[in-house]
Amino acid sequence: MTISSNARFATRFLLGASLIAVASPALAQDGTEEDAGLGEIVVTAQKREQNLQDVPIAISALSAEKVEQLGINDSRDLSGLAPNVTIVQGTTSSGAAVISIRGIPTPGSETFGLDTANGLYVDGIYIGRSGASALDVMDIERVEVLRGPQGTLFGRNTTGGGIAFISRKPSDELRVKAEAGYGNYGAWNGRITFDPGRILGIDTSFTYSHRERNGVVDNILQADKSRDPGARQSDAFRFAARTELGGTGSIQYIFDWSKTDAAPMNFQLTNVADGTIRAPIVVDGKPVVVTSGAAVQQYLAGATFAQAACRALATPTREWRDEVCNDISNSSMDKTWGHNLQVENDFEAFKVKLTAGYRFWNNDSNTDLDGIGAFRGPQFTNTTLFNGFPSALLQNLGFPAGTSNFLAGAAVPTVSQNLFDTNNQRRHKQFSQELEISGDTDTLDWVLGGFYFWEKGSENNPQNSGFVLDTNAAVFSDAAFVGVLRGVGFPATAAATFAPLLAPSFRATNPARYRLVQTLARLKYTATSESTAIYSQVTLYPGGRDSGLRLTAGGRYTWDKKSMFRTQNGAVASAAPETGKASFSKFTWNLMLGYDVADGISTYARVATGYRSGGYNAQDPINTTTNQLDAFKPENVTSYEAGVKTELFGRRLRLNVAGYYNEYKDLAVNIPRTDAPAGTFATRVGNAGKVTYTGFEIEAQAKLTQNFTLEGNLGYVDIKIKELLAGQSTTPGAPPVNVASISNPGYTSPFTANAALNFQFPLNWGDARLVGRVSYTYEDGKYSFSNIIGTPFNDLLKGDNRNVVDAQIGFDRIAIGGGEGEIKLWAKNLTNSHDFVRAIDFGALGYGGGYFADPRTYGVTVGIKF
Repeated sequence: MTISSNARFATRFLLGASLIAVASPALAQDGTEEDAGLGEIVVTAQKREQNLQDVPIAISALSAEKVEQLGINDSRDLSGLAPNVTIVQGTTSSGAAVISIRGIPTPGSETFGLDTANGLYVDGIYIGRSGASALDVMDIERVEVLRGPQGTLFGRNTTGGGIAFISRKPSDELRVKAEAGYGNYGAWNGRITFDPGRILGIDTSFTYSHRERNGVVDNILQADKSRDPGARQSDAFRFAARTELGGTGSIQYIFDWSKTDAAPMNFQLTNVADGTIRAPIVVDGKPVVVTSGAAVQQYLAGATFAQAACRALATPTREWRDEVCNDISNSSMDKTWGHNLQVENDFEAFKVKLTAGYRFWNNDSNTDLDGIGAFRGPQFTNTTLFNGFPSALLQNLGFPAGTSNFLAGAAVPTVSQNLFDTNNQRRHKQFSQELEISGDTDTLDWVLGGFYFWEKGSENNPQNSGFVLDTNAAVFSDAAFVGVLRGVGFPATAAATFAPLLAPSFRATNPARYRLVQTLARLKYTATSESTAIYSQVTLYPGGRDSGLRLTAGGRYTWDKKSMFRTQNGAVASAAPETGKASFSKFTWNLMLGYDVADGISTYARVATGYRSGGYNAQDPINTTTNQLDAFKPENVTSYEAGVKTELFGRRLRLNVAGYYNEYKDLAVNIPRTDAPAGTFATRVGNAGKVTYTGFEIEAQAKLTQNFTLEGNLGYVDIKIKELLAGQSTTPGAPPVNVASISNPGYTSPFTANAALNFQFPLNWGDARLVGRVSYTYEDGKYSFSNIIGTPFNDLLKGDNRNVVDAQIGFDRIAIGGGEGEIKLWAKNLTNSHDFVRAIDFGALGYGGGYFADPRTYGVTVGIKF
């Protein structure tokens, strides 16, 4: 979508909202007073229950009914449901998700050294790793999406925003709810929740869920559809128990467990390099070293494929394919489980709440990262370098006739190899606890708290890649051949003299110009993190709570400690462990002003700061003089925001608008390395210097009639990278070059939009209704890396603009005995749009590709509750 079409779309949306506003007074006359308005939305974004319209921050909330209607099972299902919020899938792990809020994404890399920028919370527990952010959530009462820095009350690493899942409390009465569904790709699911009621003063709840489906792309190298890319089988269990404490408090314990056995979406080859050496590019008058891709195009053209059907798939294309050749079957096993304890009590003068959690995440994955199957071609080894060359030419190098004849008759060895495959074992555990003390008077709300977090994660990541070596350039060029001659005994002067005379003949008679170097590497490390914070926030109502004026001030001081212990980062284990330890601290604060202009119209202004801890990138080289790893710096943000929240026409129209300007310093970004060892792909974390974000957000809900409700949102963010010191100068020893002018933000959609029409019609079956929803979501295409310096295909690999239509229709409130039943038909991606959503550019390895979103899926769900 172009800028002009973006503007037209925004204009039409705003015009539609205006028409809704005009139409609403007349429509309001059609309903009764009891059901005329939109329902109140209660949130806990400021550590207390409040009407969403009274909270002076940009926040979206989804009720339990909406969560159930939309079929939200994990954080990835929230993409597009709030302005400036997009979520893309992981690569090697089925449990990973890259969450972007207001242009700030969580790490695309699933390393343990880099913290998330958007906090994910489940019942008050911070989920420390992006790789575990797609965990199954069940029995959800509400989802809150907070946009903008939450550096005071939520604190840890919420520079972009936060997402909070809040579960339903166990019922004190008997409650049973069950559902089952079936869909295309052999999908079926079932879920049951049972609350036995209060027994011996304890309320309990049990929930079990199962989901599975076959793959959505056919791996032609294996017959089992349940192992095709996109296949998934998950089981999850949740238990909650709650008891009252003397009528003023409660204790609640929650245990959750989930296991997902999946075949992540396949990597599709879209681009290959031809080995052309890229000259340094000039950025603002300074030459910068760039990565050149290996000659994969030529090598694949001459290779023999183990399966003939896979040869066609080795031709790169951006068009979605429904077939793939994965000779290594993609798999990802994720297990997550955890304990949550909440103790709270109201002492009248103040309230106390303790939340503690202990969580685990294990991931084992095996991934084919080329999708073209195994192939066989010439292999490079030093011992077979001269195989197949003419005997007379070899005698010019001083080889005896017998030896030269033997080498001339020897074939260049071959190897069966992939372009890239990898497996990974990740283990993670975390412990956190938070103590909140809060109170309120006629003119004051206050909260005081302390937070502690500890985590430990380990990764063992073997990699197997095939690097195409152009031997005419790397071995038999005039310059390189000097070293070859020296290696067979030529004196330095003679080597320099004869190299330009002999090298052209070797290039002309080379029996295999392109040869594959099999590169085996491993990344193995353990990382730990510890964070402690204290915080406080007060809200003053100068003229009392009914005056319409409220002033809020808050602050938080955070202390972070990070360490990394690495034993291997390459082909061989390190001679000695490579370690790093670092400490960081920061005071963050916020000031907010809220004022009710009139009944149903409130305004607010906010200035807030945020902080994301520094850390270690697991793939960075050690400091050249020691075995120490250098830490990257923390990032800091200052955010300015103003907004208007309205409820008009008898609360039949809710329209909230916000504008913001964020200034980041030392923004941490993932940058492919131009100096990675030959035949490998690695990234580093760099601090971008200064980046600004300017944007706006609109959210609207309108009750058109008693039968129709319209809702939608718009989000736009303009990101300007002011400084990105990531360019390697062509001058040895020169400082890094600022490449901001050629860089783009990653994993960010500048423009997002969502609109949905909900409808309901009563039927002549008691309370039964016909219900349905049609929604449209738009997201601008996303870059996966910053620029073309280390990722030559970055511009070509930009994601597609997404236009997604979802729909559902069904019946609910159907009387069944003493309960209610429902049946629903649903479809996602109704137009079967094949959108390219995430990419990997392997830089020097010479190829790139990526991942497509799910094709159209549809099914039927039936449910019953008592």
